[in-house]
Amino acid sequence: MTSPAASLVDLERYPVDRLDTPEGQALVASCRAQLETNGCCNLTGFVRKEAVAAMREEALGLEDMAYRQDGRRNAYFTLDDPALPQDDPRRRYWHYRMHQLAGDAIPGGTGCRALFQWGALTEFFRQILDYEALYPMADEFQNLNLIYLHSGHHQPWHYDQGEFAVTLLLQAPEAGGDFEFVPAIRSETDENLAGVAAAIDGRHPGVVRPVRDAGTLTVFRGMYSLHRVSEVQGNRPRITAVLSYDGRPDRIATDRENIHIYGPRVAAVLESRRAQESL
Repeated sequence: MTSPAASLVDLERYPVDRLDTPEGQALVASCRAQLETNGCCNLTGFVRKEAVAAMREEALGLEDMAYRQDGRRNAYFTLDDPALPQDDPRRRYWHYRMHQLAGDAIPGGTGCRALFQWGALTEFFRQILDYEALYPMADEFQNLNLIYLHSGHHQPWHYDQGEFAVTLLLQAPEAGGDFEFVPAIRSETDENLAGVAAAIDGRHPGVVRPVRDAGTLTVFRGMYSLHRVSEVQGNRPRITAVLSYDGRPDRIATDRENIHIYGPRVAAVLESRRAQESL
């Protein structure tokens, strides 16, 4: 039986449903090469224009349930350490704002949910990332998210906590909102603080800005590549779907972590659930 997700994707250009064919294997090889070269596989036009337009409208209809995040952070998600030099990049903090919707609020009938649950797409990611096994993340809040950046919003320089991230741009802003990164700026043995400082100050020559418009799917290894989304400008918000996968079939986060990420709505959901279980 054909998945509803198959109708959303430009399968002529990206035959993720036919990975055992020469065309499918050529796609896998191309994506692997991109990931090997700079840690980023960027597939423009992955979702067809009419499909991404419908998915954008679905996302806009859900934004009222998103958590309005407003805080400060550094690239490492750590607390300030006064023992470090004042100019150390680990002591550089930025104010950030964004709206983030947890997966439990994204219905099964949406295009984003259909893509996330499509086994052919999961297998595609498994092959290009060279995993023995890969599963849609089991955590009901973190498995699929929508991120909305309005005018003045941005995501400051940071590293990802996970080995890779999968994002689908549903709507590009009028201006700004560029995805920028420095490939492999650090390693397991070298934080390269001088290079990080250069990137933060706009002096690093290796900043990459891939072309991304609505419908672009991106697979990114962000654990060692410093990256950000520049400030959004204009009246049209930048909307991104984040699809999360894991090499383990049953990984879930703690309630405390999910409340921290998604705020009061998720806290109320979990509290209601605990109250029902105690009856």
